Amino acid sequence: MKWHKNFLHSFLIWAIVSFLNAQDTFVIDSSFSSSLPQTLSNSIEIADVNNDGYTDIIISGYDSTKFGLYIDIKLGTSGSLIQGYQTNYNTFPDTIAEYFGGIGNISLSDVDLDGSIDIYLNGSGRSRLFLNSSGSFNLAPSWLQNMSISYSNGDFGDINMDGKPDLFIMGVNESTDQILNKLFINNGDNFDNDLTNIFPNLVNGTSKWNDYDNDGDLDLIISGRNADSSASVTRLLKNDPIGRLSELTTAESLIGLKAGAFHFSDLDADGDKDLIMTGWNKIENRLVTKILKNEPLGTFSFFPEQIDFAVAYGTIDAIDLNLDGLQDLVIAGANSVTFNAGRVQSLEGRVYLNNGNGTFNEIKQVPGARVLKFLDINQDGIPDLIANGTTEIGNSDSTFSNVYINENTGTNGDPEPPSALTAFAVSTRAIFSWGSGSDDIDENASLSYNIRIGTTSGGNQLMSSSVPFNESNVGQRLIREFNEIPHGTYYWAMQTIDGSGQKSNWSQEDTLFIGRLVKSTQSLPGVYFSTAGWADYNNDGNLDLGISGQDYSGGSITKIFSNENGFLNQDIDQVIEAVVGGHLSWVDYNNDGYLDLSLTGFQVIDFYPYKKTFFYKYDQEQEKLIQDNDSELFWDKDFNYWPDYWIAGGSNSHHWGDYDNDGDLDYVQAGNDNFNIRHLDIFYNDGGILRLDTNQTDLVPIYPGIVQWTDLNRDGRLDLVTIGADETESLRMRGYLSDPNHILKPSLNYEAEVYGVTAGAIAFGDYNSDGYDDFALTGLNSNQELITYVVQNAINTFSITHVLSGVYYGKPSWGDYDADGDLDLLISGQTTLTYLQSGAPGLGSDPATMVYYQDENGFSLDPTLSIDSVGISFSQWGDYDADGDLDLFLAGFKKNQDVVSQVYDNLESLENPNKAPNAPYLLDDSNINNDKVTLTWSAPVDPTNANGGYTPELGLRYQIQVGSNEENNEHAISTGHYGINDIGYLNKTQKKLKNLDEGNYSWRVRAIDHGLTSSNWSNTRDFYIDVTAPTLDTIRANYVSDNQIILVVKFKEDFYLDLNTEPTVLATHPYYPDLGESGPEDDSLVVEKQSFNGDEWTGVLILPDDYSGKAIQIHVYGAQDDRQNKMMPTSIFKTPESIISQYGGTAISEDGTVSILLPQNAVTGDISISITGQDVPPDTSSFIYEVDRGITYLISDLYDIKPFDQSLNKPGILRIAFPDSICLITEPLNQYFNLGLEDEETCIETSGEWIAMPDSGMVPFIGMVDTSISGVLPVLKLGGSQISVSGNPYMQVQIDTFGTYGAFVSMDSTLLSDSIDIESIVCQPRIFSPGGNGSVFEFTETNIIYSLDQTEEVTARIFNLSGRLKRILRPEFPSRSGHQVMNWDGKDSNGDIVPSGLYIVTLEKEDKILRTTVGVLNR
Repeated sequence: MKWHKNFLHSFLIWAIVSFLNAQDTFVIDSSFSSSLPQTLSNSIEIADVNNDGYTDIIISGYDSTKFGLYIDIKLGTSGSLIQGYQTNYNTFPDTIAEYFGGIGNISLSDVDLDGSIDIYLNGSGRSRLFLNSSGSFNLAPSWLQNMSISYSNGDFGDINMDGKPDLFIMGVNESTDQILNKLFINNGDNFDNDLTNIFPNLVNGTSKWNDYDNDGDLDLIISGRNADSSASVTRLLKNDPIGRLSELTTAESLIGLKAGAFHFSDLDADGDKDLIMTGWNKIENRLVTKILKNEPLGTFSFFPEQIDFAVAYGTIDAIDLNLDGLQDLVIAGANSVTFNAGRVQSLEGRVYLNNGNGTFNEIKQVPGARVLKFLDINQDGIPDLIANGTTEIGNSDSTFSNVYINENTGTNGDPEPPSALTAFAVSTRAIFSWGSGSDDIDENASLSYNIRIGTTSGGNQLMSSSVPFNESNVGQRLIREFNEIPHGTYYWAMQTIDGSGQKSNWSQEDTLFIGRLVKSTQSLPGVYFSTAGWADYNNDGNLDLGISGQDYSGGSITKIFSNENGFLNQDIDQVIEAVVGGHLSWVDYNNDGYLDLSLTGFQVIDFYPYKKTFFYKYDQEQEKLIQDNDSELFWDKDFNYWPDYWIAGGSNSHHWGDYDNDGDLDYVQAGNDNFNIRHLDIFYNDGGILRLDTNQTDLVPIYPGIVQWTDLNRDGRLDLVTIGADETESLRMRGYLSDPNHILKPSLNYEAEVYGVTAGAIAFGDYNSDGYDDFALTGLNSNQELITYVVQNAINTFSITHVLSGVYYGKPSWGDYDADGDLDLLISGQTTLTYLQSGAPGLGSDPATMVYYQDENGFSLDPTLSIDSVGISFSQWGDYDADGDLDLFLAGFKKNQDVVSQVYDNLESLENPNKAPNAPYLLDDSNINNDKVTLTWSAPVDPTNANGGYTPELGLRYQIQVGSNEENNEHAISTGHYGINDIGYLNKTQKKLKNLDEGNYSWRVRAIDHGLTSSNWSNTRDFYIDVTAPTLDTIRANYVSDNQIILVVKFKEDFYLDLNTEPTVLATHPYYPDLGESGPEDDSLVVEKQSFNGDEWTGVLILPDDYSGKAIQIHVYGAQDDRQNKMMPTSIFKTPESIISQYGGTAISEDGTVSILLPQNAVTGDISISITGQDVPPDTSSFIYEVDRGITYLISDLYDIKPFDQSLNKPGILRIAFPDSICLITEPLNQYFNLGLEDEETCIETSGEWIAMPDSGMVPFIGMVDTSISGVLPVLKLGGSQISVSGNPYMQVQIDTFGTYGAFVSMDSTLLSDSIDIESIVCQPRIFSPGGNGSVFEFTETNIIYSLDQTEEVTARIFNLSGRLKRILRPEFPSRSGHQVMNWDGKDSNGDIVPSGLYIVTLEKEDKILRTTVGVLNR
């Protein structure tokens, strides 16, 4: 019974309290209400627009009494409202909400971060941004394009966490009648259309930004209908990674809404935002309201009890109106709709109290309310209420705007601001955190915060303090992260907001300094004695990183890190040998367009440091770097296990450059090998194989070794700079200038002991932008002093211009890290010299890293940077995140014995990005000489950066790419792929190339500024190398009449003939250049040109009356191509294409070496004869050895005389030229005469034996290839007679069939043949016309044909019919067995042509006399 009494007592107390709390405490204030415009609205926002500390009211919507869309601001003062800014647009309404305020909204934010709230207005065919100017507002079309949108909504939110409010807009574009859902990114000057995020096409809905998952960035919820007017869609878009929205498909509790409204509020006071949503749902076919609890992991579930009141085209607001620490609700809008919310019947608003147990009590109804909004109009700390709407839609007299004062008797003190402010920067992020604020009502977890951050005290340049009433720019978290924040000093303070919208004072202001260089989040293994390099080795457009050195454990590593969208991840597929204390270069040395790797240094094996060199070629198919040992660097000529050219010499011990101007990159190295022998070696690149240049005889080997290719005198040829000690321990710099033959000669102008250092390093760069490469040098000099010099290339000498803090065991690096257009310098290393017990210098101590910026006063230390101080170090600049500034890789040994590898992100680009140079232009490749070309271009402009900096014209460097069309490789000559270093740099607008093969080439060039930013490649140009003169392809001789021949001369030219240079075409008789007229030096016949087009020249030849026969020898010379390569004079023999049977005739090969004479009626019917050489390879000229007869050699080409199946009625005379001296080549398994070696000197150079045929003891003969012959030699030996024509030796023989013939020599002196007839003599032709006037027949001589069965002397005698002796003939050479021919030219012993008539020919042999007759016919 006692328990029942206690329960009833407790229940009664609870009921009384609940009843009292549930009472309507709102009372209309007629004074405030009368000050409000009695117009229809769709939005009411509360904010201090004029920064006077009083709450102002911004009302907006569509009302016909305002002639359309309007903004009306009422300024709060002490106890009253006064008129503020007003504007309106005479525009059309939307069809649904014409009579209850229109569809659209206003959104407030400080867009331009000036500390004043700005307004975005949309709806009823308008989209406008208004910037605040001391409480007045100006349109800002330069910020946001004016658009015509309806059924719309817009909301501000910082999607990319840069502190600047971005804007999401949805609606219908009235201009295009298309649904528009767009995100606009605030870039500080205007809004850029974001193209990276894709949204569903929704309209007639709403949007809201909020951090629903409490991860620190704003997410977005949107709803509306799509093209289906009855549809209802809701989408929650998660912001991850920052700035990239993706749909959350697991939010199953989110219902689709059309004409909806959202509000995020921490209803259960657990520290995260819950969600209230209301609108029309297609599935339920009604208006619904859902209240969703935000679970700890960012998922939503339904509150146990839902509100049975819902609206369309409404608003939701939440605040602690009764000071119980819980967020209460107001919902207002169209509570009765038809036609899928396409028509509105009535409006209503309701106020709900939060019971704290997941339930809500309705305490007030406001009939006709379209908008309900909380505000504290009387500044008492207790929320009041403003309402706007109409109690009768369509009746303008029923419109109302009322203020309801909250008469709650409680008190609400201002909260306390946060304390313990802390801020720091990591990479491109700045993180601000703070301790909790406090409040007299709300628990700490329920409090919200505003943050104000500026670049001046009290400023708002990063995050504005101007925030609408009852809203927060941070939320309930105790941390705010900013992304991509510029470097500089930031002043910041915090403010607490309680559940009733009351704000604390601002906290004490704190500061955060962010240096230009900040540590990135990259995780890399720490190394010292290291080397590294930035380069895009996998051709994905991102800079990757190679690192080699000694780690903390004392082991050595080489690791490759691929850049995956700004994150460096180890590529475990790349297995590279590890070295320490060496040098690493990324270089495309095999010209395939992919970067390869060279690596030198020490490798510890069994506790001993061996010198090693490694090359790795990138394999495209495997996507791996594969070790390459093909170059001569890896030769071990002594077979002692260690390659002869493995060396180590320090951090600059090798370098790459095109020293021989053939386009590819060559290699130089210096240092000691494994036998402690000093080296300075140059290897030229031979198609990706490095070969030792033995012509460089003036190089001084050194150790340690610093080497650098650089064009010291800007003559277009790379020179060489070295630093090290020679064998006499003379420590100095030496300069070698390249002569025109690319032989490096020592130059005393560049030799100096002052630059001799050990434990040093060098970095070349044109710090004064005069076009000449200067350098920075660190190390220990011969006076045991630590030095850092900046040295100017003063043309023909070096000059120290700046002396900086000395270091050794470090690596200097040039780069324009502040984007002001000049080179700055990073120095790292040990600043204190230490000594070993032996007295030798040690590794030093007190590491330091110093960045010197350059300005008009020289080099000054940048004191604002916080960078690890490292020694035994390496550094390199490179824009690995591709944001337009130079980031830094730094590795080494810290003073605390820690070993680090750190990437520092540069923040300069956030406000002053380095603009890429324009591309070079006016490319010119017209300067071509044989296999050489000089490529030139005009220097581009480097655009001015935001701070006014740019690289001067002479400071620009260039990289060139030259490809071969024949090889289908755009990198074949000069690669277009380079790492981030000076390899391949050109310091003038010119590149000379030589030793180019004949072919077509394409090329382009790009510029590089001091910020290591490359321009786009220039336009591509093409050129060709043509070192081969035109040649004669064919000559067609058209015999159009007895004395007229049309010649068509076709040239062979791979490129372009010079049509402005006429060839000369002449003709002579094949055998008798003297055409009959004595005296003239030139008896040739001129061929008159008819045309010269393309590759064909046409002319007409008129034969004189006294011309003998139809055969001609055509001489062509003087043709040239566009490269002025002149053709070699060429002679071609031509005869009529057809031989007429009754006349007989001659056919001659085009080269004149073979001719065949057919007598009259030798064939039945006319015939076309072709004589074609087989181009027999030289090493196949040895025919097989025959027992007792020796070896038979081919001493001419083999000639096909066609048609093969043609038999002869009478013997023809075949004549074949052969050399009088020839080169005999003897090989282990072969011996042959090489016809291609035409002089004794060349023959001897090829280890041949030069043999004169007359002295050889071998017998020449003409043979016919006959495969029907069985045995070892398928050649029918025909024998033949030797004759001389114009001083050239020929063999001639009679034949009775066409086939394949050649001239041979043999050791066989018998040349017996069963087929020869030794009892007859024949003259062919039987009738002929000697040369000179009166020629009748083509034949100008007759051939006396006979055969011998053995070698013997013969004599021919010519008698007329009276028996008078006219001529005695004997063979020019001894007659041997076989077929023989002597020639009679129709002249007597005095050289006069005999009269026409019949003549008797006798042939006197050793044992008999043979007789025949021949006729001479003159005109």
